[in-house]
Amino acid sequence: MKKHILVITNIKSDDLLPLEKARDIIHPFDASVEVVKFLHSNDTLETSLEQLEKSLKATVNEVFDDASEISSQVIYSDDIADWVVTRCQQTAVDLVIKTGHRSESLFHTPCDWQLIRHLPCPILIASHVKWKSKANILLTVDLSGNKTMHQKLNNLTLNWGETWSKVTHTELHAMYSIPIANTLLELDIVDKHTVKQNNAAQAQQKMNSLLEQCKLESVTSHITAGPPARTIPHVANELHSDLVVMGTIGREGMSGLLWGNTAEKVLHHLRTDCLIIGAA
Repeated sequence: MKKHILVITNIKSDDLLPLEKARDIIHPFDASVEVVKFLHSNDTLETSLEQLEKSLKATVNEVFDDASEISSQVIYSDDIADWVVTRCQQTAVDLVIKTGHRSESLFHTPCDWQLIRHLPCPILIASHVKWKSKANILLTVDLSGNKTMHQKLNNLTLNWGETWSKVTHTELHAMYSIPIANTLLELDIVDKHTVKQNNAAQAQQKMNSLLEQCKLESVTSHITAGPPARTIPHVANELHSDLVVMGTIGREGMSGLLWGNTAEKVLHHLRTDCLIIGAA
């Protein structure tokens, strides 16, 4: 079945990377693409909506060799996340692509977090770095327990990684970080090397079993120890990964704030694209 990809671009930016990355995967994924630019109700523009839509269409034609499977539109909305989530639910979108807007203090806007938590499909948070010709993908899994939700996310992560690897001809790596609270490390209460030494064998056994179950025995695995906010970006940087695939569990209320804080720290330190796969 043909996939459907929704690309969110910035009306006030000439950044074409989200479109170019959608272009690079459209044919391997056999996908149609919908490109959307958003305007807020209080935005003051020098051109009309019709002219903006013509300009967007011209950009699409410039980026894509064949724009026959590409649709584009400019939308007025003060709640971008709500519009996108509703669109994905109504049209069965398989993947959303959006540029992450990094700053020194904050990586994601509130809109980004709403999308990550509520989208019914994966979202690719695109960095401002072009994909390399010889790339690799880092898959992050959680082996800390046997909860059904964790197992589901692990399988989704590995399945998406395998699919992405096949269509982009990239090498796969999988990692698990034995969890250690950052406070314990800062206070020198525990030593991460000791924790890894004591738990790595069991973690590696679980990793091997998971990869075998998903028929991915050839994937290179990595076991580390420490807070994921540090270990995931560190391994991705060492491997020069173009893409990190993460599974997340969307939550509301205080638990959502705690989850969001952890995920924000991971994403803030990443210098690469991140494919985020959520589970309700």
